[in-house]
Amino acid sequence: MNIFKNLTFIIFCLAIFNACEKEDPEVEDCAGILSGDSVCGCMDIEAMNYDSTATYDDGTCEYNQNVDCAGVTGGDNICGCTDESAVNFNSQATHDDESCQYYSGQMNVVWSKSYEEIDGEMWSLRTVSDGGFIMSLGNSSDCVDSQCDYQGQLIRLDLNGDIIWEKKYPGSSALYSTIETSDGGFISAGYYECNSSADCYPDMYILKTDSDGVLEWSSTESSEGNNNDWARDVIQTSDGNYVIAGTWNDDGWNSKACLRKYDINGELIWANIYNNSVANEAYEVIETDEGDIVFAGYSGTQHGAYKFFVVKTDHDGNQIWTKAKNSTGDAILYSLCLAPDGNYVAAGFCNSWRSNLIVKRNLNNGNNIWNECIIGEFNVGGVYDITPALGGGYYFIDERSYLTKISEDGDIIFTEQTLGNQAIIELENGDLIVGGKNAFLDGGYGGAASIVKLSFQ
Repeated sequence: MNIFKNLTFIIFCLAIFNACEKEDPEVEDCAGILSGDSVCGCMDIEAMNYDSTATYDDGTCEYNQNVDCAGVTGGDNICGCTDESAVNFNSQATHDDESCQYYSGQMNVVWSKSYEEIDGEMWSLRTVSDGGFIMSLGNSSDCVDSQCDYQGQLIRLDLNGDIIWEKKYPGSSALYSTIETSDGGFISAGYYECNSSADCYPDMYILKTDSDGVLEWSSTESSEGNNNDWARDVIQTSDGNYVIAGTWNDDGWNSKACLRKYDINGELIWANIYNNSVANEAYEVIETDEGDIVFAGYSGTQHGAYKFFVVKTDHDGNQIWTKAKNSTGDAILYSLCLAPDGNYVAAGFCNSWRSNLIVKRNLNNGNNIWNECIIGEFNVGGVYDITPALGGGYYFIDERSYLTKISEDGDIIFTEQTLGNQAIIELENGDLIVGGKNAFLDGGYGGAASIVKLSFQ
């Protein structure tokens, strides 16, 4: 009987419990929705704890706090050398990163590479985004039974100057200038000249490759009358297209400097010629921060009086101003760069091939800011390349392989003879790269394929 009473009591309690349970309100999910099935978590894909399964952001996202180069969380320090007496002084730096370098009277050779297996003439050396370099060459011979065909050549180097790849390009004779393009490939400018007839004259030649040097397209163009045409330099403009600078329709006495713009597929967009006298040539071209175009070269008479020549155009090649100026003796500008203050600095020769010339021109009207014909104790064939220096001023390399640093006002800071004479590049840490050896631009000869890394340390 007691067992029956206990059993009845248990059943009675269970019934009451179930009834109470059914009367409880519905349960909210993590998002506060009754009977909802939200999955709460961080829904910001940029957060450290992003949850791809979350359907409701619960405000728990966590982010990496940016640490600047000085190790300050959320800081905005600019790291660099803050010592004004160092050659790589950075006026923008707010934190000294112990990278300062000082000139002690002689630079040190970190490494030097010559490529004896390369028979072409080096014309330019430019940087590549991964820290390596691209070298442009001409007149690389491809001989069969004493019959030689001369071709343009590219050499891709890593940051230590070792060859990644090298390629020759039939249909070209020389590649004067090459740059890396925004798609990771390369574009080159030069010329093609057949060797099958005495009536063959140079035609302008342009090629575009992928990152491995595989040809994507090329273009060969010439003026009327079977005259000389060649491209000296190339840039990629801010709109992604390409501008070529060179010489057009040269009959040996009359010539025009030219700019020609091509789209990414090699189709001509526009072509303009520029002249201030009967003979005009463009050697190097840059794009300004405003999208205008500036080139430097010479204007005068062939085999006669040369004036240094600087021309500025808008992005469509319409001339804004042109300046052809005398110096001491004949003068030509081989190299051009954008100054930190937005003006233009160019370099070449003066004193009729016997001295170095450096000039600075005003961006608004091309007028003279300074103009130095540096007549030294020995003759040189002019400056072959110039580049702005991190610590202010400029580095240039001349025909006699003298590396010189000048101030922003054109005054010489130091000069020393080194192991090359055709290209000068400053690396981010202040080290210098010199490319090419024994070039003689006035005679039309490129340099031997070589590259040297120099350091102040």
